[in-house]
Amino acid sequence: MNKKRLLLILVLAAALGAVLIRNLGPKEEVRIEVQVEPARMEAITQVVTASGKIRPETQVKVSADVGGYIRKLTVKDGDRVEQGQLLVEVDQEVYRARVAETLAAEKTAQARLKLSQASLRRVQGEERRIRGLYRKDLTSAANLERSQADLAMAQAEVEASEGQLAQARAMLSKSRKDLDKCTILAPMSGVVIEQFKERGERVSGGDFREDIILTLADLSSMEVEVEVGERDVVIISPQDEVEIEVDAYPNQVFSGQVKEIGNAGITRNQWTESEVTNFRIVVQVGKTEAVLRPQMSATVRIRTDHRDQTLTIPIQSVTLRRPSEIKPPAGKDDQKSEKPTVEDPIEVVFAMDAGKVQARPVKTGLSSDTRIEILEGLEEGEKIISGPYRALAKDLKQGSLVTTEKKKGSKGRSRRSKHGR
Repeated sequence: MNKKRLLLILVLAAALGAVLIRNLGPKEEVRIEVQVEPARMEAITQVVTASGKIRPETQVKVSADVGGYIRKLTVKDGDRVEQGQLLVEVDQEVYRARVAETLAAEKTAQARLKLSQASLRRVQGEERRIRGLYRKDLTSAANLERSQADLAMAQAEVEASEGQLAQARAMLSKSRKDLDKCTILAPMSGVVIEQFKERGERVSGGDFREDIILTLADLSSMEVEVEVGERDVVIISPQDEVEIEVDAYPNQVFSGQVKEIGNAGITRNQWTESEVTNFRIVVQVGKTEAVLRPQMSATVRIRTDHRDQTLTIPIQSVTLRRPSEIKPPAGKDDQKSEKPTVEDPIEVVFAMDAGKVQARPVKTGLSSDTRIEILEGLEEGEKIISGPYRALAKDLKQGSLVTTEKKKGSKGRSRRSKHGR
């Protein structure tokens, strides 16, 4: 019994000793698994990417200038029309009656003018006769004054009649124009892309309210309107080349160029933490043979600059660190003398050397969707940490021990490169 107890005590002591040796002995530092890529010389194109909607370059909303019921509608949504073609005819009955009414008013004004002109001629003759008699002292001054007053009244009546005739003619012209407006012709050649009214419906017309009947567009000339951030708009120039990908045509890339750059920013969520200011960019689409349709979703890639040969690394390799985070650890005396300061983060990359990383401050240049140009701080062929994101953003420090991950299939790498940015 004593031997068994002694054996049990020895086993327990050996196990306890092993635990103590393992815990108190020197620890091996954990290595961070990373992906590595070499810095290499290659061509790079700086691209600004944004999304928007396809729209026609020329689009016209057709509306009625006069009110009434639609008696004729010769086109429907999707029809192609030529300039000058009859589109809509509004009921003309009321407007024909107005033309007849104003025409009668014009004739009446003409008749009144003739009467006043005849009366003026009579009064003028009477005034001349009395003035001659007055010179011969054959009539009184009162008669002369009366004839002169009658002459002035006759002249005023002629002027009033002329004004009434001009007013009647203006009303007649307006009523005729209103009658003409009942017939709406196509202002341009194009395609009906929207139809808002049907035959028999009423249109309000007028200058203060737009009552749209249909919309015409030239589908042979399209453009894309997008919004870009204030940091991107400054590197975009008119005539920059653009690649356009339309969701409806996933395997086709359309060409284009920058047509307009907005001067005024569009601020969203103003006075909040999520406030953002964008600028409007209009991209002219090249010849499309009318395959695009308004409101299709599109993504544009604006080529703002290009280098034929320059040093590049994966764009995710560039991260931010404070200058104190990439310096060697300070001694005790230095730590006591140091005062906390506010540091602005700088751009760094982590280069791998013999299983350790060195944080290198770098100066960057152009950037594409996946690569970024390095102007200073690296040389061609140096191995650069390119992932994973957590290691680059948080874990890696000056002198960290690392080990490279096992290579995954190309499919996995392509997914990271597409969504990693």
